[in-house]
Amino acid sequence: MKKRLKSWMNRFRNIRPGPLLSQLIITMIYPVAKAAASESKRLLIFTDSLTIIAAALLIAGIVYSLVLHGDYDIAAFILRRSQKNEKQSFDAYLEDRKREREDAFNYPLFLAMLYFIIALILAYTVL
Repeated sequence: MKKRLKSWMNRFRNIRPGPLLSQLIITMIYPVAKAAASESKRLLIFTDSLTIIAAALLIAGIVYSLVLHGDYDIAAFILRRSQKNEKQSFDAYLEDRKREREDAFNYPLFLAMLYFIIALILAYTVL
């Protein structure tokens, strides 16, 4: 149990404030603009827009999670090898990709969960 908790905490250690803040600002533009443009029920419209953005981020986060786990490594290796005519072995390519992914964090999935929680809390306050 301790090992699993430590693994989760290590994942959050990779969060960097710069990328998180920029993605937070970019993804909040649509819900805030929709709520500001509406004439009535602004909180409801903000919650609905936030849910739409969260669903899109969830899909992107799932795909990015597959990339981070290496599910597309063979396809990327074949594509890179055919385009650049490199003679790098697949094992060496996997090691390079593993080192690149060590510090990666799945911001879309994190923001999707955060937005779903916020939308759920706001939906209960609207009722």
